Amino acid sequence: MESCKTNSFERVYRSIYFGESPEMFFPSDVPVDLFYSYTTCNSTALDGEMDKPTHSVLGGVNIISLSTDIPPMAYKRDDAGEIIRYSNSGLWMNEYKNDSIPFEGFYIDYVKELMKLSNGDIATVNYTHPSNNAKSMHPESSGTAVIQDIADGLVDMAVGPFWITGERLRLAAFTLPIVYDKTVLVIPNPKSTPSALTASASKVFHPFKPGLIAVSCLIILIAALLSLWLVNREKLAAAYGRSLRDLNTGKRNIGFYGRLALDSVLQKSMFFFGAAVEQNELQDTGAPLSLNILMCGYSFFILIAVSAYVANLAAFLTSETISTVSTMQGAVDAGMKICAHPALKEELVIKWPLAKISVLDDYEAKTCQVMAIGREDTEFDETLLERFCRLELVYTDSLVLETPIAFAINPKFASGFSYWIQHGQKFEQVSIEQSKKKYQPSLSCNVELKDQGQDTEDHPQITVLNMIFPITVFVFCAIIAVIVHSSKRLHPKQFRGRSLYNAGHSSGVALQQVKMNAGKSDNDSGEDDWKENEAIDTEKNGHSGSTLFIADRCEIDNIARRVQQIVVEELENCDKSTEKRRTVG
Repeated sequence: MESCKTNSFERVYRSIYFGESPEMFFPSDVPVDLFYSYTTCNSTALDGEMDKPTHSVLGGVNIISLSTDIPPMAYKRDDAGEIIRYSNSGLWMNEYKNDSIPFEGFYIDYVKELMKLSNGDIATVNYTHPSNNAKSMHPESSGTAVIQDIADGLVDMAVGPFWITGERLRLAAFTLPIVYDKTVLVIPNPKSTPSALTASASKVFHPFKPGLIAVSCLIILIAALLSLWLVNREKLAAAYGRSLRDLNTGKRNIGFYGRLALDSVLQKSMFFFGAAVEQNELQDTGAPLSLNILMCGYSFFILIAVSAYVANLAAFLTSETISTVSTMQGAVDAGMKICAHPALKEELVIKWPLAKISVLDDYEAKTCQVMAIGREDTEFDETLLERFCRLELVYTDSLVLETPIAFAINPKFASGFSYWIQHGQKFEQVSIEQSKKKYQPSLSCNVELKDQGQDTEDHPQITVLNMIFPITVFVFCAIIAVIVHSSKRLHPKQFRGRSLYNAGHSSGVALQQVKMNAGKSDNDSGEDDWKENEAIDTEKNGHSGSTLFIADRCEIDNIARRVQQIVVEELENCDKSTEKRRTVG
């Protein structure tokens, strides 16, 4: 056989006459592997005919099948026409065990269509009830209990919406999937929740992720504190009519510095909210190069942040308010406990490892806030949907899991039955979707969130990653500003006559002239104070009195008093001169 596979293009078959399997014509305890080919020794059999597909894939097989008990998928009726369900104890009722009562439902109709399509290849499908033992082995899932009977060899197939899960594949084979079940999030109806005023008011924060809001606040704080460090604080103090140092102790006035910091933060916040940077502020304070660089980066960040915020805000303000979580990711992030079917727990844990999963019955016990429920096995179950109405629950469009649904089946029938499923779907318009069209539930409420005008899709929020470029520009400008300012402090002579010093030159000269005039009238005390202050200022600023600054409030007060004294003296002299002229006249 190996030689034929390797050195020939002949078609080779394994013999079905000899072997260990009891299905062989001549079963033997001794394994006998025989292979043959129709093209060897010039056989008259046409190999081309053997390649033709045949519509006798099962050979008229008779199948004993179980069925689910979910109306209108598959169910039985009693003599009064009422649907038979298994009892509250979890065991099937006696009427349900009566195999003479036929099954009804669109899954049963679908199998009938496949039998008709097969033209006798699927000869019969006889339905029976599950065993009590299987139900006791799997009390949490009637579907898994049904598949257990296939694993034990009691039946050949199970008809119904059976999820293909890892646990069930360990018990039995499955046919080709007939449909894919979408497990979605089921939540309390938002219209049944309390007033959504708080949710509506909070929409102004929704365009940005919380992390980006925190970063924006941090940038405002950094811009405020750095600008206070870079600006001429003496001029700010003079504008407030305060001193940077305590008049009694000579130490820094911490309270006044705190006031300056608070005002700077409020100012930069107003710049951010107003989407602008005040130009007059930069001009009036004689802004140095370092401050201009910082404000350039801050302005760029404001431009991008405010533009993005405004563009995204309209979508949130005009959307319907949902005052509860409406997505699976939202439920996981909120740490909510999610009720789900036990058969899907393994798959849910794999896809949502951080989710808190519980069983469905826990919802009415108030131990979980939302549910993850499959649409395929519930959207036609009127009993369950009426419970939704009573509990005021609705389906969302948030996909939790997508699971294939198929018939559990004995492995020897899986391939043949799957052939007819695929053939019907592809060529004959025979599918489960066609069979369910005539079964539409009649409910007392609407269980679809999207049909109530609610917007179940989360609008994308702007994240820190989306704003990484303007944030980087601001950080770069802030670093350059710090370097420039530090260089000026380390090498003050290189910056003489520039920026703040030029801005204060005219006022410094004017004050110097006032001092000189004041010194003429008070040589004893004024001259000593003048020289002392000039020496301090020269030592502090590294340049002569031509660009002198008056920083101390006490000194300003002294000058004011001296000016006032000079004015009074001049007025008195003027009055005396006038009086003398009148006397002479």
